Amino acid sequence: MSHVKMVAWVVLFLFFVGCGGTSTYPYRVVNDDCSCELFRITDGKVNVVYSFSAVYSLDKAMKTQITISLQNDNADTLDLSLAYVRVSSRNIPYHRNGKFIPVGVPDIPPGAQRVLTLKGEVEEDGKGNPWRAIAGEELVVTLKGMRLNGKPIAMQVVRFVPHNPKLSS
Repeated sequence: MSHVKMVAWVVLFLFFVGCGGTSTYPYRVVNDDCSCELFRITDGKVNVVYSFSAVYSLDKAMKTQITISLQNDNADTLDLSLAYVRVSSRNIPYHRNGKFIPVGVPDIPPGAQRVLTLKGEVEEDGKGNPWRAIAGEELVVTLKGMRLNGKPIAMQVVRFVPHNPKLSS
């Protein structure tokens, strides 16, 4: 793991743990034959590398943070002006659930990297055990509309399932 990634994970950990000692738990990516906390995929046709990870905490609110890193190893600028991201949650009613929103990240010049951070929060309604929603939860992240040299590149779709400490043996 690179130094930059290690620092990012430490900062992310401290962000979630720093206030009130709330525990954080990872989501696992279940794409392809992967069941991993950090999913990295390279679109070899255009030399763009994607990294996806997510964590959540559950206290008085369900808080989720998804991190998407885009590395442009192409000779041209990765145009994100028409890029959109959608997060679809099976069980948690996040504010913009299932809707495409602009990525809001500047274009990525050759050799550069940008990080997109998505945060969602839903207050607990006090009706039932919130861990039940986690037990059957699945997040699907879709990233589309990126372009190189004016041409669209492949959409990325990543499925996440949360680690549920209540189910651990």
